[in-house]
Amino acid sequence: MLPDLETPRLRLRPRTPADLDDCLAMDLDPSVARFIWGAPPDPEAHREVLRGRFAEGWPETGGIWAVEERAAPGFLGWCGLFALEQTGLIEIGYRYRSEAWGRGIATEAAAWVLDYGFRGFEFDPIVAVSHPDNLASRRVLQKIGLARQADAVHYGQTAAVFRLSRAEYLALGKGDSA
Repeated sequence: MLPDLETPRLRLRPRTPADLDDCLAMDLDPSVARFIWGAPPDPEAHREVLRGRFAEGWPETGGIWAVEERAAPGFLGWCGLFALEQTGLIEIGYRYRSEAWGRGIATEAAAWVLDYGFRGFEFDPIVAVSHPDNLASRRVLQKIGLARQADAVHYGQTAAVFRLSRAEYLALGKGDSA
């Protein structure tokens, strides 16, 4: 069972099936979808994909947290740790409603999830992939300490690959909270 995580302004709680409609609405936003699928997915097919993930308890390794502001609860997006396809590596990933962009929410939530990944789960290393043109996502990954390694094909498209080892993270001297 994943714990709730709290930052000075955010609450990260385990994502549940009650978040399905919010996740679907977020994923159907063309601004959100452009770096993931190019265009929004088919609504009914994507609803079934999300329903299946919730029913299967995805991800099998790691976890996904729904992100809310502490002062104004409501789904802003999600941040999580899960297996990167066909690699055996753990990926940190996130997705947010476009209204949440540009406010430091992705960086704040990802820093805490990364810390939990290294300290709570003891994952090593943690990687991330980002569309090469998604400069905002790449900045988030760099701010939380991941370094760009190379480009590789993941999820059917060329992606920038980032990485941070547990030893490198712990050497940064961060406490139990990001």
